[in-house]
Amino acid sequence: MEKHNKKFDELMDLLDQVPGIKEHMESLEVQFGNKILKRRIDLGLTQERLVELIKQRGDLITQATVSKVECGEGNFGSDTYNKILSALGGITDFDIVFGSVQESSSNAR
Repeated sequence: MEKHNKKFDELMDLLDQVPGIKEHMESLEVQFGNKILKRRIDLGLTQERLVELIKQRGDLITQATVSKVECGEGNFGSDTYNKILSALGGITDFDIVFGSVQESSSNAR
């Protein structure tokens, strides 16, 4: 599993070097996609194998959809995320950490 974590970390380091990527990477879809991608890699699954596992559970999803979810593309409903998350073992903890709020000058008193 450590080898897979290293690949994920290397990929994320490369993405951090792209100009303007910070705002995109902070979106909920991208953060959720990253968690899904990391879990899939940690389990040693290909996207195709993940699709097979989802199918074995009686649900349908395409490899293209898994790819888009992992990239943070599109606006998928909770049903799509639930199919993927369930096949990856489900969620045992969901912790949201908020950043600081910057007040705009129009809201300042």
